[in-house]
Amino acid sequence: MSLAKTVIPFVIVIFVILSSCSNLGSEQDQTRFRLLDSDFTGIHFNNKLTESDTLNYFTYQYMYMGGGVAIGDVNNDGLSDVFFTGNMVENKLYLNQGDLRFKDISKEAGLAGDSRWYTGVTFIDINSDGYLDIYLSVSGKNGSKHNQLYINNQDLTFSEKASEYGIDDGGQSIQSAFFDYDHDGDLDLFVINYPIISFKTPNTVYRMLKDAADIKNSDHLYRNDGNGKFTDVTNDSGLLNFGLSVSSSIGDFNQDGWDDIYVSNDFSTPDYLYMNNGDGTFTDRLRESTKQTSFYGMGTDAEDFNNDGLLDLFQVDMAARDNRRSKANMASMDPGLFWSTVNNGFHYQYMYNAFQLNQGIDESGLPIFSNVNWMSGVASTDWSWAPIAADFDNDGWKDLFITNGTRREINNKDFFKNLEKEKNKGMESPLIEQIQKMPSEEIDNYVFKNIGGFGFKKANEDWGLSYKGFSNGTAYGDLDNDGDLDLILNNIDDMAVLFENRTSQMKDAHYVKVKLEGDELNLLGIGAKLTLVAGESRQYIHLNPSKGFQSYVEPILHFGLGNNVRIDSLIVDWVDGTTDYMVNLNADQTIAFKKGSYPVIGRNMKRPPQMYQSARALFDSIFDHKENRFDDFDKQVLLPHKLSNLGPALATGDVNSDGLDDIFVGNGAGFAAAMYLQQPDGRFILTKGAWQEDARYEDIGAVFFDANNDGQLDLYVVSGGNSPQDYRMFQDRLYINVDGILTKSQNILPKISGSGSRVIPKDFDGDGDVDLFVGGRISPQNYPFPGQSYLLVNQMMQGELKFVDQTEELAPGLSNIGMVTDAMWTDYDQNGTIDLIAVGEWMPITIFSQENGIFKNKTVVLENGDTSGWWFSIDGADFDNDGDIDLIAGNLGTNYKYQASEKESFNIYASDFDENGSKDLVLGYYNNGVEYPVRGRQCSSQQIPAIQLKFKDYSSFANATIEDVYGSENLSASLHYKVTSFASVYLENLGNGEYKKRELPFSAQISPINDILIEDFNADGSLDLLVGGDLYAAEVETPRSDAGIGLLMLGDGHGEFQPLPYSTSGINMGYDVKALGIIKNAGRSVIVTANNQGPLQLFAPFTKSQSKMSINKLDNRTTRFKKAGALNEQLLVTDN
Repeated sequence: MSLAKTVIPFVIVIFVILSSCSNLGSEQDQTRFRLLDSDFTGIHFNNKLTESDTLNYFTYQYMYMGGGVAIGDVNNDGLSDVFFTGNMVENKLYLNQGDLRFKDISKEAGLAGDSRWYTGVTFIDINSDGYLDIYLSVSGKNGSKHNQLYINNQDLTFSEKASEYGIDDGGQSIQSAFFDYDHDGDLDLFVINYPIISFKTPNTVYRMLKDAADIKNSDHLYRNDGNGKFTDVTNDSGLLNFGLSVSSSIGDFNQDGWDDIYVSNDFSTPDYLYMNNGDGTFTDRLRESTKQTSFYGMGTDAEDFNNDGLLDLFQVDMAARDNRRSKANMASMDPGLFWSTVNNGFHYQYMYNAFQLNQGIDESGLPIFSNVNWMSGVASTDWSWAPIAADFDNDGWKDLFITNGTRREINNKDFFKNLEKEKNKGMESPLIEQIQKMPSEEIDNYVFKNIGGFGFKKANEDWGLSYKGFSNGTAYGDLDNDGDLDLILNNIDDMAVLFENRTSQMKDAHYVKVKLEGDELNLLGIGAKLTLVAGESRQYIHLNPSKGFQSYVEPILHFGLGNNVRIDSLIVDWVDGTTDYMVNLNADQTIAFKKGSYPVIGRNMKRPPQMYQSARALFDSIFDHKENRFDDFDKQVLLPHKLSNLGPALATGDVNSDGLDDIFVGNGAGFAAAMYLQQPDGRFILTKGAWQEDARYEDIGAVFFDANNDGQLDLYVVSGGNSPQDYRMFQDRLYINVDGILTKSQNILPKISGSGSRVIPKDFDGDGDVDLFVGGRISPQNYPFPGQSYLLVNQMMQGELKFVDQTEELAPGLSNIGMVTDAMWTDYDQNGTIDLIAVGEWMPITIFSQENGIFKNKTVVLENGDTSGWWFSIDGADFDNDGDIDLIAGNLGTNYKYQASEKESFNIYASDFDENGSKDLVLGYYNNGVEYPVRGRQCSSQQIPAIQLKFKDYSSFANATIEDVYGSENLSASLHYKVTSFASVYLENLGNGEYKKRELPFSAQISPINDILIEDFNADGSLDLLVGGDLYAAEVETPRSDAGIGLLMLGDGHGEFQPLPYSTSGINMGYDVKALGIIKNAGRSVIVTANNQGPLQLFAPFTKSQSKMSINKLDNRTTRFKKAGALNEQLLVTDN
């Protein structure tokens, strides 16, 4: 392999002549990756475990955590070398000979190690001599636990000197990372430790250990003193903790210039998000920045996955993607354990991968993370260890590779159940025999292609990246210098494998590599941030090579460029705050970028103003919605979510006729609602009234309207909930306004006995008074059977204020139409009469068309495909300016455990399957084309105990289809609903009662849309959308939906909508939003949000000119960065 070098001032550009291991066929004949034979590569490392009666899973539960791998150029010959750690075998260093062939020099280099149980490996030039040294983490049951540091002697030999440097950490170390936490120019060391403790440790003990953290069991931070010595500053830095730490990711998550630390912890011990305070200390802000994490937190990687310039975080767990493995091997989340974890302050943790999308930096300077694992298609990847993100196909987007496999199925339920039986019978066999009986199954790793920032697609087969085994550590690097990233895997009981990446031989696969040269004490430039713009592509990478699990990737930054052959600009932000900048660079080269080559003077870091800001200070006192304690799952154990947490109600209007909008917000049963009267100075004063006497009701819906045509707004409040103890508590209430005073009416409303949802006023009979539609939500504790819906006809024009139930006379079939969540009145077919559109859970979008005063169900006209969904909201306006009303329908969204498609629906069946006199419900989902029960054997048996008799072990139930469990005839005879899409949609009105369905933008699917506001928020003449919603009340095996922060989408006047990021909109609702409102306040439109078990919120705009400036700057970042040429301040404005 030849290297031609051209030297220009300050910059060395290395042009690489591509080489190949062998002749390849056409692009169509080859996959992206190819597994190379060990005899070809010369890599014969096998992390073989030798189990015995004294050393096995039962005596050392950490037996199967495997080893790591590191990639780096230890001899400075321009070829990256590979190092493997072994648990019970020698470590190995393989010197790269070129053409993907390697030579084992471990013994002569002095790196084979001793009897220690080696885990993680990190390369670091610790003495700044220009050569990579090696730091090894050590754990294990017996022997020395001290980590080791091997200094590179520059002659392919190494000398161990960890003790001399003061970093021979004696904890149960898993991995380490070097970074400059204090900005003194040298690299400090963070070591994560996983103390040995029983896997059955209760949360009370974890809480005690956390409260009384000691240095022995803590992760450790070592400060580099710059004199070849390190000092343990764990306690002084605020990092003294207790946790079962598996990995860490270093990065500047809040863009303040200081690197932070994310620590992933196993079991109930909470993760830590240590924000760097910039003064040598850190503060854990996990619960402020995240809404949930993984439970069995394993490996992590911090990268910018959607190219917005913000660091996201990916964390793996051990949830199987396959129905059989999920139900046979994976532990179910016990409600007691779940709530014990939450109540001990350990956060909301779920047994799935977490993909924390960074939505921006909030007002307090913290990152806003939203878990988007489900909508991204990466929630479940089986027993996973290492996630590493990089652009493997050179298209400009970071892909995701995840290692998988546990040597033995240590969570296999049947195995441990049988083991317990043997023990109880006194038939316990020797440990080695027990171990050999434990099931073992080789499984494939996962590779996901990034679909342009809109989720991932599994690409194992397409890319030829398949290997079944037990893989742990993994690392990537361009091992053959051909411009793409190759992969190395460290496997238990099998040869390590090398996958050659052949992307560089394919079309539109340009790239650039950047090799940084930092200051003397940080020659690799660790911690630097690079921003690259090429055409429409804008990419951001933060350099910290300790990634995934126990591993270290090649410390050269790799950017895929797709079909771009030119780079418009390359910006390097160094750790010390200085910036270098280059423009007009050629693709397909390695750039050696020396710090200070092209410095930027006076960079403007000011962010433009946001459209909205929190205005809670306008309240004289803060209202917090509360819920009474009620266990919905006590009677219906398989409920998908609670039905008792659907409030609060929200209504806005001018109650006291002073020209100012006021706010009513409902509360949970047992807690009084609240009314805020707006004052002339814009403040809101909490006032007393008749509603306080009705605190026993659950307030679900509310509206201000003029019931008696006296020009004053009256208040209707819908009662709901899921508790059936007193059906009188479902009676709705009407408060009549007399000179600004609301008084509860008597005998004006008919008897209402169902649990309701929404009330929608409209004079639908055209007689001059306002009539009502009241939606029925649920038959209490009888899900999925609906509550009763009503058409209430106002008799005011007949001389008496009274609402009469005329549902059956005017709208046959409406009363039991479904679990209604929202509705609207509109003339959908433009025939001059008012029609009703209702939506709900498990309902289609349902139209009742008014013909000659009678409402008829015309839902079928909407169907260009089934519209059944979990609809939570609907609203309409003429978004495309064609003169008719288009619709927005808010669904569950796609970022939820429950997924559906036309071919594979999500189903519910309700019937008395076991004939015990009570209705049972069953949720069904498809896995690999077959329908199975959603819930496992244990949960399903709580509802129908006979299931345990029919399926005597977990394995048989794990293979059973839904028909096997419940019987095809029983299912056919049951109440059955299905959903084929959970996506929220825009329905374009085509005229003649026909609609064209189109999904709302990807980011609008992040959470349920519980409410919708339609307004021209940016005053450009086109209607925009503001949506909000979450679903916190999910059952504990289904991660709650909490990723939504509210989303403002700008309309273009043609039915298309552009989502605004938080950095532009300023909208961060951050709670379980149930209702939205908009009011006039001091001449501006202010947004009101009502949250379940959260505060009432206000969001007020900046001045009109500021708001427009913020809008106009949207997405101009890419345009600015594309302008190559003379350096200017505007080009380098950072406005993320």
